[in-house]
Amino acid sequence: MAKERFEGLLGGLYRRNEAFLILSAMIFIISGFIGYALAGMLEPILANILGDFQKRVGEGDLKLDTIPLFINNFIVILKMYFGGIIVGFGTAYFLIFNGIFIGYSGAQYPLGDFIIATIPHGVFEIIGIIIAGAAGFRLANVIINILKGVLKLQSDFSITNQFKFLLEANYDDFKDTLVLMGIAIVLILIAAIIEANFTLGWIQYMKSVI
Repeated sequence: MAKERFEGLLGGLYRRNEAFLILSAMIFIISGFIGYALAGMLEPILANILGDFQKRVGEGDLKLDTIPLFINNFIVILKMYFGGIIVGFGTAYFLIFNGIFIGYSGAQYPLGDFIIATIPHGVFEIIGIIIAGAAGFRLANVIINILKGVLKLQSDFSITNQFKFLLEANYDDFKDTLVLMGIAIVLILIAAIIEANFTLGWIQYMKSVI
């Protein structure tokens, strides 16, 4: 019974946010392909960013431990979520940038090695990013609906009561954004645990059998 209820809740969450999830996935995946395919053209822009990232890892500023990895990715998805405040443009920007950067980074290594190194944690991380992007777009939708409602407020009635009704009417949609973000946070935490504790062993194992 509890399982069926849980599955029903997840199914309802997906149906209500399907368009935002698809939009987020398309933007991120297409950006990733662009970053990989146009890596040479993007070299002047992204080489320094990748080099700085590798330097931070090498010098220990970004430790490959669970908490630092989680915090790094948590900041990324937080930017995607709050990017929805500016009617989704911020969300789209961070999805595009991260997609292109991941695609570009993948082009710097043999494709097989990159896939082996990233697939254990990457599955959770990428899905978490896509869900966070959907949460940002959903937040943008809530804000747009509220702004539309504000423009229709009537001076003949209590402005306070009308605004309160407007917020209540959009409360469930806003709650969806928080649930989506909660799921995204859990996924990037799982990704951080895997990357910090299992990825190195996985790479060594795969190299020994291939």
